[in-house]
Amino acid sequence: MKLYFPYLLFLENKGKDYKGRTLEDIWSFSDKEIERIHDFIQVVFPLDEPSRYNANRYYIKDIDLIEAIKLSDLAQKNLQKSSQWFLGFLERNKQWQKRYDHNQLRITRVIKSLHLLCSQKIAMNFYQKMVILIKDDHCIPVSTYKYWVEALKETK
Repeated sequence: MKLYFPYLLFLENKGKDYKGRTLEDIWSFSDKEIERIHDFIQVVFPLDEPSRYNANRYYIKDIDLIEAIKLSDLAQKNLQKSSQWFLGFLERNKQWQKRYDHNQLRITRVIKSLHLLCSQKIAMNFYQKMVILIKDDHCIPVSTYKYWVEALKETK
C-alpha cells in the first residue's frame, strides 16, 4: 500500500511531514538530534520504494510527483541544501567512519534520492564529497562503497 503526504510542498518548505515538521524544523536539528532521530531521513530524502528500516513506510511511487519535484526549482534547491546540511553533520561527527553505522545507510539513501529526484551529476557530487571526507584511517567496509556506487546507477 502506498502511503502519501504532500512531498512537493514539504520539499519546497511550504508544508509539513507526517509528524508536523517543516524542512526548516529538521534543518535546525542539533547533531545529537540528527544522530538520535531516525525518521527524518525518509522524508528529507524520499525514494520510490518503502524503507526497510522505518515503520512509517512513506515513499513516492507517483511518477508525476517525481517529475513535479524535478521541475520545481525550489524543491531542487532544498534537496541540495538538505544534502549539504547532512554532509555538514557528517563532517562534524566522525563516529560513522567505522565498520558499521546507520549513517552509512543514510548516505546510501541520500545518493539514491538525489539521483532519483535531482540528477546523477548531483548524486555523484555528493558521493565524491563523501569519498573525500573519509580519511585513510576509517574502517568502512568495501561493501558499503559498493552500495554507494550502486545508488549512482540508473533508477527504475
